[in-house]
Amino acid sequence: MISLGVDIGGTGAKCVAFREDGTQMAISYQEYPNPAGKTDLDPRVLADAAFEVIAQCAKALPPGEAVAAVTVSSFGESFVPIDEKGEPLTDIIMYFADTQSGEFDELVSRVGAEKFMDITLTKPDAFYSLSKMLHTRRVAPRPVWKHLLISGYICYCLSGETAIDVSLACRTLLYDVKKGDWSDQLLAASGFGRGQMPTVLPAGTALGPLKPDVAARLGLTGKTQVVIGAHDQVVNALACGVSRPGDAADVTGTTESIAPLYSRIPPGFDFQRSNYACVPYLNGPGYVTYAYNISGGAVVRWFRDSLAAHLLPQAKAEGVSVYELLNRQCPKGPGSLLMLPYLQGLGGTPDMLPQARGMMYGLSMQTTQADIYRAILEGLSFEMAINLEALKGFGIVPDRLFACGGGAKSQVWLKIKADVWNREVIPVLTEETGALGSAILGFAAVSGEKDLMRLAQGFVRHGEPIRPDPENAACYQQQLVRYRRIRRLMTEELSAKERTY
Repeated sequence: MISLGVDIGGTGAKCVAFREDGTQMAISYQEYPNPAGKTDLDPRVLADAAFEVIAQCAKALPPGEAVAAVTVSSFGESFVPIDEKGEPLTDIIMYFADTQSGEFDELVSRVGAEKFMDITLTKPDAFYSLSKMLHTRRVAPRPVWKHLLISGYICYCLSGETAIDVSLACRTLLYDVKKGDWSDQLLAASGFGRGQMPTVLPAGTALGPLKPDVAARLGLTGKTQVVIGAHDQVVNALACGVSRPGDAADVTGTTESIAPLYSRIPPGFDFQRSNYACVPYLNGPGYVTYAYNISGGAVVRWFRDSLAAHLLPQAKAEGVSVYELLNRQCPKGPGSLLMLPYLQGLGGTPDMLPQARGMMYGLSMQTTQADIYRAILEGLSFEMAINLEALKGFGIVPDRLFACGGGAKSQVWLKIKADVWNREVIPVLTEETGALGSAILGFAAVSGEKDLMRLAQGFVRHGEPIRPDPENAACYQQQLVRYRRIRRLMTEELSAKERTY
């Protein structure tokens, strides 16, 4: 039996086929034809990419392999507004787009920020779906029948059903986490009807079989079940083995996010004011939050493309990636440069200042390209160290930290993280954890297995833990003090300017 895990990302769609024993059978990826930084995406382009990777993956399977389920997970915040015929009404506003508006500010002022935080366990910010929904309502040519978050839209295209899971509902700023339902109070205050929102179901719920015409297009049968997935960070955590309070997944892709599992909602509103959300974790014991830096792996990619492009011919000649060459050249021990990696702004937790910009301190005539590369990896790790310290203040202290994503391929970066954070980092050997987590939900849906954590243990593959070097860790603790000081000067200055204007 095969389960297809579909992972819809911000730059492309991916589908991976897994057997029940965890064997990866096929993989397909397609990037959207969008230039970097473009803040909108045609829903048809998204759907075509999703259909294409599913079809390619199914085609690559050995004859006779039965595909039992297709499960779709995705990034959050963004959605597709559709009319009653299922036609998209506007382009998708990508999650990183700035949709701050007077209408949204007035709504938050009228309802009260603390009321939002009490209901949604999330700080009201234009980053979330609600602000984008207000904008869409103004520009849509016809009334919106449903606001479908990204995985929900693809599932609708596959099955005709409109649904979403709890973790993605939490990204709308309209979901009552404690009651486990859409908030009638916030919907009414915002002017949206309950009927405009998709049904909220547990992740791993089968929505029904593929529509006949869709099954034919994908090269699958009408018996294949469409399963609702979850937020990409949640399925990554599942595939990493996050199963009990104290576990955390460090996912390093375009952005970096640490998702710890904890048992109790922190009291008061300071947690939310630090931009940490509180999201029920599948059917597991507690909640997860997302400690993240929007300028994660994207900064490393910027360095590769802008400052290390000259290595491309050598990489091609050796049959390796440019990253591998950079890791070979990287100095072995802690560097003297300090890099504030805010090339896309300071976007994330515990602070959000989109107007912040990157900074490098300590350049000299002896500085090399390799020094700068290491400083970037160190700066990104320092930023997440600040997150780990902030979480500790709320009683959330991960004791098992699993690393996955593209950044986890770099032993250099994993070692830097272990030393900067002064804690053990456990690499996850499965590269496609987002797709694997989705596939696990598919297996659960068709098998009837209720214990997702137990089911996931049969798929999780961990490498040897990477432990901190005491000497390096001591050096980094001193550097972290300097990093925090420079960071504070920048954030205080920018915050003062914002108050002035």
